Amino acid sequence: MTFRHFAALPAVLLLFAAPTAQAQDVTLDPTFGEITLASNFQPDPNRTTLAAGGPNQGTYTDSRSGDTCRGFFADAPDLRLQFETADFGFPLSVHVEAGADTVMLINGPDGAWHCNDDFSGLNPAINFDTPLGGQYDIWIGTYEDLAPNYPTADVLITELGPPEINFDRAFFGNDDRVIIDAATAPWNMIGFVDLSEASCTGTLVGPAMVVTSAHCIVEDGQIDTPPVEFLAGFQNGEYVARSGISGFHVAPGYIDGEQEGSDFAFIFLEERLGDQLGWMDLGLLNDAEVAAMQAGQGPEILQAGYSYDQQGVLTGNLGCPFIELGEDSTLIHECDTLQGDSGSPLFIQDGDRYRIIGVESRTDNQPDQDFDRNIAMYTDSVLRELATLPPR
Repeated sequence: MTFRHFAALPAVLLLFAAPTAQAQDVTLDPTFGEITLASNFQPDPNRTTLAAGGPNQGTYTDSRSGDTCRGFFADAPDLRLQFETADFGFPLSVHVEAGADTVMLINGPDGAWHCNDDFSGLNPAINFDTPLGGQYDIWIGTYEDLAPNYPTADVLITELGPPEINFDRAFFGNDDRVIIDAATAPWNMIGFVDLSEASCTGTLVGPAMVVTSAHCIVEDGQIDTPPVEFLAGFQNGEYVARSGISGFHVAPGYIDGEQEGSDFAFIFLEERLGDQLGWMDLGLLNDAEVAAMQAGQGPEILQAGYSYDQQGVLTGNLGCPFIELGEDSTLIHECDTLQGDSGSPLFIQDGDRYRIIGVESRTDNQPDQDFDRNIAMYTDSVLRELATLPPR
């Protein structure tokens, strides 16, 4: 759920430049065939079913925005499109429908590379407003290495425009988020974590300490996007307080590849914003609270973050359904969250204070279920790691 500068914004993440480490070979024959289409083609969309993914992991960078796109791809194109333009003025869109988390890479007629990840849910799409005539080589990769069980994916080529973005699966049928007054407590303790080439959400948990997600900072075991600034109570370009970063600590398990229970990090601030704004406590749920939540009898779970579909706006949930405490220090919930909400707090009111019980991590795709599954890191693992750090 990392918001990669500004992550996964569909209108931004469409046109990409040449990959930094290119393994894809446009001279090879496409694995799943070649299609020849002329503008105003029928039927529209044109659909091809293929197997997504491959053995080669690549990273691709947008020449205009600097956004990155990563995935596992084959050497040869999966599909080749020979396209003939006309004077109709139609756009050309290519999008994917798949049960797995897929990534798309296209080499266009002018040799430019284009890539997208998570345009609608976990499905990518690339749109050409004024398409060129000629050859489009298309690769459908997977975000994770799924070899040798490559998932099935449908590639749809259309002049009807990109697909509508549908968040129903991630929103459990309805979008219950509301715009939050970020200048008031406790919401002003939540802030925008600027990662230079990305962004996430973070929360004050001490005078000069913020908790967020590890995957905001680390990619493939390496520090990828270190935090540069924290803006508390950020809303529409304004903020209550801001601070530079003096350091950070990522859960060692996450760096070692253990996602479950370790997708969290602490950011240390140059300024003691917590003395000005206050901070939330990190705490656990007792058995009575868990039972009450599972029975739908509270306490209410609150959440707020910077979802990518409302850039720079703090949106939140004022009563999320609690599902269960899962294995490996996870908390399963039904807060409506998207990319950009990574690192956001799931918290409850505790007298005149607020207790964080989970740090938002990710959404797991469940194609055989009505809805996907939202997962936060339960605070037992966060507290254990915090206890190993020197006092701040």
